[in-house]
This record gives sequence, structure tokens and C-alpha cells, in this order.
Amino acid sequence: MNFMSYVAEVSRGWDEPNARDMGRMTSQPNAKGEMYILNDGIDMKAKIAAMARRLEKVEMKKMQEVQAISQTPLQPMPCSICLSYEHLVEECPTIPAVREMFGDWNTYNSNWRDHPNLSWKPQPPQY
Repeated sequence: MNFMSYVAEVSRGWDEPNARDMGRMTSQPNAKGEMYILNDGIDMKAKIAAMARRLEKVEMKKMQEVQAISQTPLQPMPCSICLSYEHLVEECPTIPAVREMFGDWNTYNSNWRDHPNLSWKPQPPQY
């Protein structure tokens, strides 16, 4: 269970009176109009619940801002091959022509097998 789920579950319990708390609720002689005087424990729980609701509201607002930013369209960049804004590099129509022109060549040349510049064994220093 992640932290925010825990806070939501606990704060839900603070917002709704349960059977244990119902027995403690009595009329308060010092209440003014419809205002109740809460003891410190219930008052602190109410403040924490209100703060949790505000935190959730702020997080939702930030999440909506992030989603709005991520949904903005990107600025078009030209294809680096033909400098056209109509397609991406992967979709460039000149790629098949280039492949056909150059072909899939094998870069191995059997004459290079014994070439001293292409060998991996150490060579004596040249003076």
C-alpha cells in the first residue's frame, strides 16, 4: 500500500464518525449557534484530514499540468535527409532509393586478411 492510499484510508476514518465516537458526542453547553467546540484529539484529526484533502487537490492539479504539458504537440523538425517537414527521417521516401543505389554490400575483403594495419597482434615499432 503506498503512502497516499494509507493517508486516504486513515483520513476517511477521521471524516466519518464511527460507533465508538458516537457515544462520546454529547451536546455542548458552550457551543455558540451551530458551532461545536472540539477536543484537541478530534480537532487535530480534522485538521490533518483537511490538509490531506488539500494535498490531494494540489497533487491532482500538478498531475493535470504535467499531462497538459506532455500532450502538447512537438515542434516539427525537418527530415535530415531531404529537409522536408512532411515526414520523419524513418519515413523518408529517398531511403529505398539510397539502399538500392548502394545495395547491401559485404565489407569483408579477403585481401585485407593479412594487411598489417588491420591485424590485432602487436607490431614491432617502426623507426
